[in-house]
Order: sequence, then structure tokens, then C-alpha cells
Amino acid sequence: MNETIHFKKQRELGTIITDTFKFLRTHGKPLFGLILKITGPALLIMILAYAYYVQYLSASLVWTDDAQNPLEALPPLAYVSMGLLLMAAVVYYSLLNGVVMHYIKAYIHNKDKVDLEAVSDGVRNDFWKLIGTSIVIGTLTGVGMMLCVVPGIYIGVVLAPIYAVVVFERKDVIDAFSACFKLIKNEWWMTFATLIVVFMLYYIIVMVFQIPQYIYFFIKGVSMTEIITTDPAAMFDWVYILLTSISMIFQYLLHTIVVMAVAFIYFHLNEKKHFTGTMEAIDSIGDER
Repeated sequence: MNETIHFKKQRELGTIITDTFKFLRTHGKPLFGLILKITGPALLIMILAYAYYVQYLSASLVWTDDAQNPLEALPPLAYVSMGLLLMAAVVYYSLLNGVVMHYIKAYIHNKDKVDLEAVSDGVRNDFWKLIGTSIVIGTLTGVGMMLCVVPGIYIGVVLAPIYAVVVFERKDVIDAFSACFKLIKNEWWMTFATLIVVFMLYYIIVMVFQIPQYIYFFIKGVSMTEIITTDPAAMFDWVYILLTSISMIFQYLLHTIVVMAVAFIYFHLNEKKHFTGTMEAIDSIGDER
């Protein structure tokens, strides 16, 4: 019998991480199945657009006198594929956050028994709010990074729980934006430190799935030194693109770890500010009597 995980409570950094992996261990199969079902089309478009873009980018590595910059040699379709990649990424991360947050919502509501159909309906109903949230995060964080990096990091941490606010508190994007600042107030450094640790663990796990492409890249580089010197594009053959695409699939799917951890961070902050879980526990005791 799986141990029930209570989301609505305060947690230390170590507990957030252990509960993240505990939940994924016990609910990974249905959760990842739903993620693939809902985000699959966007994920597929991302991978295909990436493969197409890399194919033409590698071909442009052979500079000529007429095109000193390799990007000038790219055909218009390469830029189209790059645009598709960016748009598909926005949709994918929006849906990924939506699936995870609605899955947790259904888990809390149904006492461990998750109604997958309800999760799908929730993501469908919140689709445009999730897209809007992703655009707001990307725009503000991007502008902040361009200004001086630090503002981008600050905004990124503040807005980390915004998807959770949108789903659990049923707020629109503007109200969720404001709510995030209230949640993070006096808790920015704790949130930042937790996110740093989570991202470090995430990248360590992702690197494991990137080992095959690195090995292939190294072996080919050593064995074909003379060819690669005259034709750098020879490094980026279909085997390399295939291995890279497979590692990308794992990378995008494993981002679920980060999203799940952010959900725990949201409940920690919300409980610390509003004692929601404590009040519900007290009310349940009164109902039992």
C-alpha cells in the first residue's frame, strides 16, 4: 500500500526533494503516461523541428568566401523550424505544468485515487491560461536576463510557483502574478536555494541519458579527424541527431521532476503564509466528532 503524501504542509529542503521522488516513484507510471498522451504532439514537433534545424545548421558550418557567417547560409525553412521549435516548447512546458498540477489537484481531492479523465479535462479547460502564463514567464524572465542577468534570476524565482497558483487557486494570469510576489516575500532565498538543488539533481540525471551521444561524438571525432577538419558537418550525421533527439525526449520528460518540486515549494509557501492545510486538518477533526 502506497504511503499517502500530504501536500498541504511546510517542508524543509531535504523533505521537498525526497517527497518529490517518492511521489514520482509511486505515481510515475500513470503520470508519465498522461504526460505523453497530452504533451506528445508538442514534444514530437519539438524533436522534429530540432532535427531539421540541426541538419541545415551543420551543413552551413562549411564557410565560404560569400558567407563568412554560417547563419547566413541557412535556408528560410531552417528559420521556420526554429520558430516551430520555440512555439512547440511554449506549448509543451505549458501542458507539462498543467498536467502535473492538475494531477496533484486530483490526488488531493480524491484521497490518493486520481481521476485521469478529470486531469485531462482540467488541462483542457486551463489551456489558454497556461499558455498565457508561459508567455508572461518567458517574456519577463528574458527581459530581466537581458537587462543584467540578476533581474531575470530574481523574476524567475518569484514566478516559479505561478502555474500552481493558476491551477490550485483558480486565478487568472495577472492575479497569479501578484500572488507569487506575496508568496515569495521574505522567502526568496529559501526558494532560490531549493530550486538550485533541484535543478542540479535534474541536470545530473539528464546527463546520464546524454552519455551515448557524447561517446559517439568523441569516438567519431577521434576516428575522423582529417575528414572533420575539412568538413565539420560530418560530425552531425543521422546517428548523432538520433541520439541527441532521444536524449532530448528524456530531458523534456524528466523536467517533470522540477515541476513536481515546484508544486511542493508552492504548498510549503502557501502553508507558511495562510496555514491552509492546518485549518483543513482542524476542520476535519471537528467533522469526525
